[in-house]
Amino acid sequence: MASLKWGVLGAARIAREQVVPAIQRSGTGEVVAVSSASGRAAEFAAAAGIGRHYGSHEELLADPEVQAVYVPLPNAAHAAWTEAAATAGKHVLCEKPIVLSSAELARVEEAARGAGVHVAEAFMYRHHPQLARVRELIADGAVGDVVALQARLHFALERTSEPDIRLRADLGGGSLRDLGCYPVDLFGTLLDAEPDEVRAVAVREGAGEPDAGSGVDRRLSASLRYGDVVASLDCSFDVPFTNTATVLGTRGRLSLTDAFRADRQLEGAGTLVLERDGERSEEQVPGDQYAAEVAAFAEAVAGAGAGSGARDWDTTVRTVRTVERIAEAAGLPGAGTEGRA
Repeated sequence: MASLKWGVLGAARIAREQVVPAIQRSGTGEVVAVSSASGRAAEFAAAAGIGRHYGSHEELLADPEVQAVYVPLPNAAHAAWTEAAATAGKHVLCEKPIVLSSAELARVEEAARGAGVHVAEAFMYRHHPQLARVRELIADGAVGDVVALQARLHFALERTSEPDIRLRADLGGGSLRDLGCYPVDLFGTLLDAEPDEVRAVAVREGAGEPDAGSGVDRRLSASLRYGDVVASLDCSFDVPFTNTATVLGTRGRLSLTDAFRADRQLEGAGTLVLERDGERSEEQVPGDQYAAEVAAFAEAVAGAGAGSGARDWDTTVRTVRTVERIAEAAGLPGAGTEGRA
């Protein structure tokens, strides 16, 4: 497989700490350029050992050596820069959420088709071996017929005088788009469907203050129905880190103690706990989900992973639509379209 030449749009922490090292570990490519509209590209490039840096994303997209780009910009900027990168003939791996609406998704799809490039959403947990193992256990009837799914993702976000981008509605912030999208994506992956019904409630940032109605969601809970299967999720910026999921069936229960961030554990191992017929078994599934994500992207670009790439995109479409429905059900404010990093 040919080595992909990558560019990074934005000097984000996730790029520096996770994705750039993962590209190196994957053995499928190298990062040759980084750009930042806020003047941090040179510092980022020096720290990460990247050869070129640009003061604008347009300059990076005009670099003929760059074949693929990673987009870790604020949420509200994802769609526009993914579309711009695709139009420039670059393959794109964009952080979740890849878009904030179905309308944005349609424009991204059109740009990718027109340029003949591969576009993927960076839900790294999809590529951890534990998810394949969960699907295998469900298919083998380990829990019987699936009755309910539960998932939660929370972390404690420090409030400062300068609001974090996750707390800014104009940048597409809020706990649903930053965190809740993971459980939604998991439900769609396991059930291969969109929900028939959606209910949701949210607590806004600044609840109790006069202008709280315009704040992003700091906490959110949603209930969804997929045929006969019911699913529930909750997320917030107010709880010590939690990322669990449970599959409840007619014969047992399968729990994931690190459903989305197994990389935080030793050897990146996710833990699966199966409780059935009064017995409990535990299985450790190691993996490198960020490197696996990059490798899967490179395979799809090369055509070797076209089938899995298409399945991932189908999941992205379901997730975008479902998150949009949850946001509407919870009465969340719309997001703007500008972002700098």
